[in-house]
Amino acid sequence: MKCQITRIIAAALMLTGWYGCGKGEPAAPFTEFAEVYFDADKTALRNNGEGVFIAARYNGHPIEWNVLSRKIKVVTGEGKFEFYDTRSGKVVAEKVVDVKTGARQEYTLFQPTLDAPVSFIDPDAQESESPAPSGQIKIKVANYAQDLIPFAKLNLRVSISYFDADWNEVVKEIGMMEDVQDAVDKAGYALLPNGVPDPMPELGYSYVFEFLDGDTGEPLRNHGGTAYSNMAFSPWGMDPVPARNVFTVYMVSRETWGEAPPFLKKGDTFYEIATTILFAN
Repeated sequence: MKCQITRIIAAALMLTGWYGCGKGEPAAPFTEFAEVYFDADKTALRNNGEGVFIAARYNGHPIEWNVLSRKIKVVTGEGKFEFYDTRSGKVVAEKVVDVKTGARQEYTLFQPTLDAPVSFIDPDAQESESPAPSGQIKIKVANYAQDLIPFAKLNLRVSISYFDADWNEVVKEIGMMEDVQDAVDKAGYALLPNGVPDPMPELGYSYVFEFLDGDTGEPLRNHGGTAYSNMAFSPWGMDPVPARNVFTVYMVSRETWGEAPPFLKKGDTFYEIATTILFAN
């Protein structure tokens, strides 16, 4: 008798789970989940040399967000994503997304410096930009390191650096970029020879920036008193390879490990000018 009663109760519970409150309509047997991708690599809260200071909430509640894979897993349907500074709890960006299965929904956040606002940018912003002619690169540069560069007008001397077949370092100037602007949306593209030798150097190549006063031609000098330069960026080894050779990069000040002649000194602290690729096509 006990077994029979147990079976009746089990059957009743099963029916309750599959049918909604006497309406005779099947209830959803499970909740659908989907993944949304938020790329914070180009935010100073994520990339500052000291730690990861950005986290996420979903519909007001903290949620796991792997900043390396960029993935957040949530239920399908409309939801509100908030991104906040973990040091203060302040919301720095938010977006309402209608989360769907089967569609890779991706969003990119941008914040050049810690005191700048966080914004959402189009990761395909350069898709419509015409490719660089053969043997050239097309490059846009934004300077967010004004605190280290005392020039009213900034020019950049651009060189290519690589090791030749005899393992000698080669640094060759490829051109000059004049009147570099202080924001990505103000900057324009410059065309420069790519300077890449044939055959391709075995260890690849990089581009180097030197910083010149646009009015006097005087270089920015490092702690050792010589012209300051930085290893700006390297298209070599990128995946995917930027087939159209169009680049947008931005520069920020970055505190270094300590005193050394190649660094820049401000007050009692030493810095470098770090360059990050925002777009590469």
